[in-house]
Amino acid sequence: MNKTISMRIARFCMILVIITILDFSILSCISMSNSIVDTVQADMIQAVQIEAERIEWELKAFNNISSVLGSDEHLLDDSVSNEEKQAYINEKAVQYGLVRGNLVNKDGIGLDGKDYSDREYFKEAMKGNTCISEPLVSKITGKISIIIAAPLWKDGIAGGEAIGAVYVVPDENFLNEIVMKASYSENGTAYMLDKTGVVIASADEAAVIEQRNVNTMAESDSTYAELAAIHTSMTEGNSAVDTYKLAGQTFYNAHAPINGTDGWSVAINCPRGDFMGEINTFIIVILIFAVISLILAFVVALPVGKRIGGPVASCAKRIEQLANGDLSSPVPEFNRQDEIKTLTDATQTVVSDMNNVIGDIGRILKEMSEGNLTVDTHENSRYYVGEYAQLVEYMAGIRDELNNTLGQINNAADQVSAGSDQVSAGAQALSQGATEQASSIEELAATINMISDQIKLNAVDAESASSQTNIAGSEMADANKKMIELVNAMGEISASSDETKKIIKTIEDIAFQTNILALNAAVEAARAGAAGKGFAVVADEVRNLAGKSAEAAQNTTKLIESTVEAISRGNSLVEEVADKMNNVAAAAGAVAEINQKISFASRNTADSIEQITVGVEQISSVVQNNSATAEESAAASEELSGQANMLKDLISTFTIE
Repeated sequence: MNKTISMRIARFCMILVIITILDFSILSCISMSNSIVDTVQADMIQAVQIEAERIEWELKAFNNISSVLGSDEHLLDDSVSNEEKQAYINEKAVQYGLVRGNLVNKDGIGLDGKDYSDREYFKEAMKGNTCISEPLVSKITGKISIIIAAPLWKDGIAGGEAIGAVYVVPDENFLNEIVMKASYSENGTAYMLDKTGVVIASADEAAVIEQRNVNTMAESDSTYAELAAIHTSMTEGNSAVDTYKLAGQTFYNAHAPINGTDGWSVAINCPRGDFMGEINTFIIVILIFAVISLILAFVVALPVGKRIGGPVASCAKRIEQLANGDLSSPVPEFNRQDEIKTLTDATQTVVSDMNNVIGDIGRILKEMSEGNLTVDTHENSRYYVGEYAQLVEYMAGIRDELNNTLGQINNAADQVSAGSDQVSAGAQALSQGATEQASSIEELAATINMISDQIKLNAVDAESASSQTNIAGSEMADANKKMIELVNAMGEISASSDETKKIIKTIEDIAFQTNILALNAAVEAARAGAAGKGFAVVADEVRNLAGKSAEAAQNTTKLIESTVEAISRGNSLVEEVADKMNNVAAAAGAVAEINQKISFASRNTADSIEQITVGVEQISSVVQNNSATAEESAAASEELSGQANMLKDLISTFTIE
């Protein structure tokens, strides 16, 4: 029997330890695994969304470059040759880190002489839209290339009439370099898909060159079915973290759409094994702990079973003898200072004075069970003879300990009640402060929104000023052309004046010759005598007429010379005015360029304010959550205060010293 009790105690201890260790190990492993998986998935979805936003901003930057070129006056100037325009575009491409660029007229003919009229990006640009072409594999380099096109606006006025297109081409490794930097784990990769599910960027260049499509591969190979379902979700514009199996491995795939594109999406792909190292280490530590604990439990359980089971078996045997009427046999004694000694003393007491002791104990326990902890335990002390006298003290000790314990519980209940009231008051104050803080954050968000709206208005005004300046520059250019025509006309007038001088000189020569002829005629008439008198009169009139003609020619010469001099002075003034008009036109162009830079900066500032607004809204959400938490804490404190009062009510049912 002794052996049976000992073995049962040892077996019970072993079973209890085994169950406890197994439960702890299993729950710890499951909890650790779930925690790591949840953390990884949350981090991956956040990482892929950040990557999608980064790609979006990279593409927006190239869109802005092509849009600015679409309003560039240098490209709109018909006096600039195609070679100079191409050189200007190449210079801008180098400045912004692009491979090349091109200008296409409204008929679809580029500066390089090629016809682009059938290209989709050219058609979209002629509709007034900035367009990112579908990625194409270059036949020369074998790499993915994209084209970003924008309208070429008439007179440089954005939103007006599109008279052609400007396109730029980023570096062919642009998309691949982006995804190669997006790795999340040691063996993780990243890639991009277009709207049809074709790989357009990946660290695996073969996948890009082959234009790999998993959905197509899954039609002939069912092992790609799970990954194909994920790619279908990507092409539908969903953002999520999914799990799939491929080639005997489990992978996590986090994907998100790229805004501003025609259905592009980016994904981060990581093997589950990259995150199993910590879990495996934890499991090994738990197993080692379990094995050591089991060995220690086995080593300790057997002696404990014998130490406890041996005395219990001896007392059980003596009580069995008592049940058979044996009141004289000695009760076994053990040199122990624990419950075993109490057991042997109790056995001896039962044997010597069972009826009286049981009756008095019944009286005392009845009073205590009714809540009277002031019962007199020494009232029938005469029943407790010999070793039974210790039972009186035990009963008194139980009564005193219960009095002391319940008194301490009562005091603790008072303190808990007072403390819970203070905690409740503090939680209420915290809740009120959090509410006020949430209100302040909302006001701050509203103010930032107002500032954002004003900056957007400023950007619109800056664009309008830029457009008006461009119009003024165009008008100034037209006026400059008219002034040049006026200078040319003045030159023609001056040239005509020179011709008139020549004619006047001819008239003077004719008058001089006529005068000489008249003199000769007068001489001949004098020689003729009376017969030549009539001819002499005519000669004299001819001489007078020649003198008047010479005088008139001289007057006309003086007048024309003064006119030519005035025209010369006017021509000088017109040339000076033309130079001033050229300077004004150049200044107007500089002002237009500055206005464009101000407009671009205003748009960037508006975008930054929008990001700040998003951040403030997130802070506002956190503050509101804190406010709700503070209110819950206040409610919990009030509940704690109520439970403390209930505890005091329960203790009040006892009569204590």
